[in-house]
Amino acid sequence: MEDIFEIIVEEGKLSDEFKLLSESKLFAPAKALVENIATSFEDKDGNFIEQFQTEGFNARLWELYLFNLFTEHGFDILDDHNRPDFHLQKDGNELFVEASLSSEKDDEFTKEFIDESIKKNNLSVQKDLIDYYVMRMGSVLYSKLKKKYWELDWLKDKPLIFAITPSHNYISKFLPDAKIIEYLYGFRLVTQVMNGGLKLVRKEVISEHTFRDKKIPANFFSQENTENISAVIFTNNADLHKFNRTGYQQGLSEEELIIVRSGLKYNPAPDSLALEFTYNIEKGKETEEWGESLTIFHNPNAKFPLDRSVFENVRQVWLEKDNIYGGIQKEDFVYNSITCTATPLVEE
Repeated sequence: MEDIFEIIVEEGKLSDEFKLLSESKLFAPAKALVENIATSFEDKDGNFIEQFQTEGFNARLWELYLFNLFTEHGFDILDDHNRPDFHLQKDGNELFVEASLSSEKDDEFTKEFIDESIKKNNLSVQKDLIDYYVMRMGSVLYSKLKKKYWELDWLKDKPLIFAITPSHNYISKFLPDAKIIEYLYGFRLVTQVMNGGLKLVRKEVISEHTFRDKKIPANFFSQENTENISAVIFTNNADLHKFNRTGYQQGLSEEELIIVRSGLKYNPAPDSLALEFTYNIEKGKETEEWGESLTIFHNPNAKFPLDRSVFENVRQVWLEKDNIYGGIQKEDFVYNSITCTATPLVEE
C-alpha cells in the first residue's frame, strides 16, 4: 500500500488519533511500525488510507493489528475476495475472518465523566460502564451476524471467525474479558476472595444482559445462525500504545523515550488473584508478544470448528463436557494495562 501518512483529505477532516500518530514524537515508534505493516497490506476497498486518516482510524488500525497477527502466525493472506476482511490459509487449513469494533464514541461516558466517577468511587456509574460494555460488544457481534457471510459461495464449509475489540470509550480497553466470556457462553463463575486467593462459589446461568432499559440475550453461541460462526477473537490490547511499545522494542525509532507499562497479568498459582506488574519498555529488547492479550473463544456449536492448532502460543477458550471451561492459558497473558510515555529531561 502506498504511503499511509501522505495526507489525502482536507485538514479539517483528519481525526485527532491520526494527527497524534503522525505528528507526535511520543508515538514515533508506533508510526514507524504502522508504516512497516502497511507496506505489505493490500487495500481491497480502495478507501483504507482515507478512512485511516479520518473517522475510520480505529477500525483500520484494528485491521493492521490483525494483519500483523496473521502474518506472525504463518498464514498466507489471500486477496481474492472483497469480503470478509481476511481470507487465510495455513497447513491445509482455510478460514475467513471479519474484523469489527465498537467504534462509535460515547456522548455520556466521556473521559472526564469516567475519571470523576472513579475519583468519587461511584459504584453505580462503574456498573453502568460494565453493562454498557457488554451491550456494545454484543451489538458488534449481532450486527456482523446479520451480514450472513456464510452464504457466500467462497465461504461454504469453511470456518468463519469474528474478530472484535472495544473502542467506544477510553475505559473500555481496561475492562477484563470476563463479561465477554459470560456473554458468549451464557454463564458466569461466581468467586469469592478467601485467604488471599479465589474460591469458586457457584456457577450461574445467564439469560440476558441489561443496560438500564435495554436488554440483549446472553449465550451468543446458542443464538440463531451462530452455528455458522466458528470462533470469536477478542483483545483489549490493540491500540496506539500497543503499536508504540512494540515499535520501541524493535528499535524502529531514533526517539529516546520513557515508556512505562503497568497492569494485571495471569497468575499461574492455583486459585490465585491476578498479578500486578510495572516495567519500563527498553529499546531493542523485545519482551511483549504481539498476541499477548488476545483470546480465541471457540463456538461449541459450530458447524465448522476452528482447528485449535492453527494459532500457536495464544490463549484459547472452549467448553468441555458439562459446560466446564477448557482451553490453553498463556502464562504471560495480560488482562489489561496502562502505558505512560514521556521524553527524558535534558539538562542544560
